[in-house]
Amino acid sequence: MEQHPVPQHISSYEFRLIGEMTLKQFGYLAAGAILALIFYGLPIPAFFKWPLIFVCAFAGFAFAFLPAGERPLITWVTAFFKSVFSPTLFVWQKKEAKPDVLAPTIRPPEPAKTPATSADRAGLTKYLESLPIISKPTVQVDQQEQNFLQNITHLLQTERSLAPHGAGPAPQPPAAPQPQPTQPQPTQPQPTPPAKPVSPQVPKPQKSQILARPFTRFPFAPPVKKRLHPEAVAAKTGSNLPFPEPPSQPNILSGMVLNTNGQIVEGAILEIRNNQGVPVRAFKTNKLGQFTIATPLPNGSYEIETEKEGFKFDIIKFEAKGEIIKPIEIRAKP
Repeated sequence: MEQHPVPQHISSYEFRLIGEMTLKQFGYLAAGAILALIFYGLPIPAFFKWPLIFVCAFAGFAFAFLPAGERPLITWVTAFFKSVFSPTLFVWQKKEAKPDVLAPTIRPPEPAKTPATSADRAGLTKYLESLPIISKPTVQVDQQEQNFLQNITHLLQTERSLAPHGAGPAPQPPAAPQPQPTQPQPTQPQPTPPAKPVSPQVPKPQKSQILARPFTRFPFAPPVKKRLHPEAVAAKTGSNLPFPEPPSQPNILSGMVLNTNGQIVEGAILEIRNNQGVPVRAFKTNKLGQFTIATPLPNGSYEIETEKEGFKFDIIKFEAKGEIIKPIEIRAKP
């Protein structure tokens, strides 16, 4: 049977230094020659020196030009040392098994229950009739509990008869039985007292009727409206403010907040209110003291209130008329 050659590394290219000698082979030769020169220069006896020189020179030549089994000699040497020094003793370690509680269990399907037949019911009835009846003495506590339950049942029946909102005529007391006519007997007439005016009695709604009324959900409280400040100052606009891109859409507000010396104020809180005093926008200035809104404002009158710890600002008023608003300058008061 023909033996196939061992696959070689054909995907990588090895640099040829001299003829067919590669750079790696030249390195092996140079390493063997350098070691031979080192042993030659050492002050050791000749019977130790020359064998070492010969071994180093031959090893360099063998690693470079003497393959074994179509493989370089360095491959065989590396495999030899790995087989000698690699561990050959393996210790078996027991793996912990999961407890049965964590293991998935598959329950078999429950058998279908057969419906009870008339014969089974007749047998159950016969068995219950054969049981002896044990009479228990009535305790006073049981009697009180029974009376309490009867009162509750009576109240529930009364509530069901009432209307949902407690409307309707109040229950009238039962009429007194009229006496049967008898033969008149002669009696002396007695003076009748004057009739007292009877005030109409309005039945008081019971607690259960109050709870039975439909629950009305109260709406959320409207936003707090602030009155427009009468001393608001007109907005001071200008196109010389350092803005990279001034607004190009109408009713887009932008500007800068400065202190008394004209320096930028970072983190100032601005609130825009409409003519009814309802806040419509709230934002903060960036690190450059600039501010702008993303969506345009509806046409109308507005005012801006600025807050920053350590500074005081005038309330600015402006109008949105569907036109482009130039950047507004808000400067702190001295």
